[in-house]
Amino acid sequence: MLPGRFLKALAVVVVMIAAAPLCYILLRAVQAPAAAWFGVWNSQLPRLFAGSVRYAAATMGIAALLGFGLAWLVERTDLPGQRTWRWLLAMPLAMPAYVSALCYILLLRRGGITERAYMAVTGAPLGVLPAADIYSLGGAALVTALCVYPYVFLPVSAALRGGSRTLEEAARMLGCGGAGAFVRVTLPLVAPMLLGGTLLVGMYALSDFGTVSMLRYRTFTVAIYNQFAGQVDRSAAAVLSLVLIALTAPLLAGESLLARRGRRLSVGAVDHEPAPIPLGRGRAPATAMVAFVAAAALGVPTTVLAGLSISGWLAPTQVDQIWSVGSDATWRHGLNSVLLAAAAATMATAAALAPALLATRAPGRITTLLLAIGRSSNVLPGMLIGLALILLFNRMLPLLYGTWAALAIGLALRLLPQSMTTNEGALRAASPLLEQAACALGARRLQIFQRITLPVARRGIMAGWLLAFVAAMKELPLAVLLRPPGFDTLPVRIWAAASESVYTQAAPAALLLLACTAIPLVLLTADGDRSSIHNQHNRHNRPHATLENPATHAATTPTQMAHRRRTRS
Repeated sequence: MLPGRFLKALAVVVVMIAAAPLCYILLRAVQAPAAAWFGVWNSQLPRLFAGSVRYAAATMGIAALLGFGLAWLVERTDLPGQRTWRWLLAMPLAMPAYVSALCYILLLRRGGITERAYMAVTGAPLGVLPAADIYSLGGAALVTALCVYPYVFLPVSAALRGGSRTLEEAARMLGCGGAGAFVRVTLPLVAPMLLGGTLLVGMYALSDFGTVSMLRYRTFTVAIYNQFAGQVDRSAAAVLSLVLIALTAPLLAGESLLARRGRRLSVGAVDHEPAPIPLGRGRAPATAMVAFVAAAALGVPTTVLAGLSISGWLAPTQVDQIWSVGSDATWRHGLNSVLLAAAAATMATAAALAPALLATRAPGRITTLLLAIGRSSNVLPGMLIGLALILLFNRMLPLLYGTWAALAIGLALRLLPQSMTTNEGALRAASPLLEQAACALGARRLQIFQRITLPVARRGIMAGWLLAFVAAMKELPLAVLLRPPGFDTLPVRIWAAASESVYTQAAPAALLLLACTAIPLVLLTADGDRSSIHNQHNRHNRPHATLENPATHAATTPTQMAHRRRTRS
């Protein structure tokens, strides 16, 4: 079914809207006076560039080591409780990095929870226990990596779990040991997923605002916010934004290239499941290490938040009473966040259908260029999208600025590139042959989409909506810039309370935010486990049903291929 003119026009409109913030930021930066460029270069740019690159590189390195190591232990060894660890190690995606930073500040700072507990037990005076330097590059990178390593863990885990092990067995039969087969076969097969997830971590680190702001580590996002909110120097903010875009663009290009290669390269499944690699005496230390990572990423922050919430509820201080943020206010902020995230995710998912459908049903150079333009706003962190929309609304739509609708539109634009990618993958599951058959029988395009395409792609589209909902719930900088007066969301309330050091009031909002983001991730993980079990059941009970899969042809041995040719002849 070839797309009609209306679909093509709608896809072009959506892509142009998605690219509007990026175009406006570029235009404002180019129009900035020379004095703004020289001032930024002489005062801030070299230090910010070096600091942002170091922060991104350190976060990428830590996340890559954690994600790959954990995925290999869970999927390829006899680690006990694999299904439980597979679910538990994905849950840190529900923990916003700025919330984790808040918890570790309270734990590790001078006079924090850890030092006070040590003083109570030993009677030592304040300052005897060495305090960890949480306000540093290492502290910021480690805290962020603990929350974003699932970007590496999930794709690598899926590749190790779903990939064929025939090549590894062949390498061992040819004399390669376990380490040789790992280096020569396993690592090259999962390298695209490993690199792609690591690049996503780098893009997240460059766009991060809340974590580095709380940990007092100066990056481009913090400087842009200070320029705009503090000094109201929009020219300098636009110049810094342009440099940040140039820094993020190579990561986006590399991630897109690896994603396209990952779609083309597919490794089929085998009919048998080889025995896992025995850990032997290292089984207990490996289990302890996995448990330590899960506790550091999820268990410790959740425990701190629960303790602070109970403390603020049972023994409220005078500051708590001044803030007067009770449970009703927290639930109201949670309702604001849920409604806003649901509206933004729905708008982004619906708007992304047209360009995604065009990409899957009319592939070509023009379509590829169109989607590249639409996804180009991926280089914009939430801070820059908020800045661009403020400037646009002030100049073109002043009545819209400072409203709930402006914030929802901003979040939808932030999510639109992600929704294009997820919708494209979901729509590829719907066979064009069925659509062509329905078209030959006289069905209209809208009927074909409603009765054939949408039911087949529904699960993938719904999964993309849930991911967009989670991202919208955790978005902080865009909400800080675009929220209307009197309309607070959970991230804004957390950031405001933490900025004033009223941590007992930030904790309940953080716990509620964690619950609201964990539920969709639990649904996605459970659905993935059911799909994996269903596929394994079909593979073991109906092995011949996979013979028509091109990926399976690629994974079969030459003897099996020759036997199949003789059978067909």
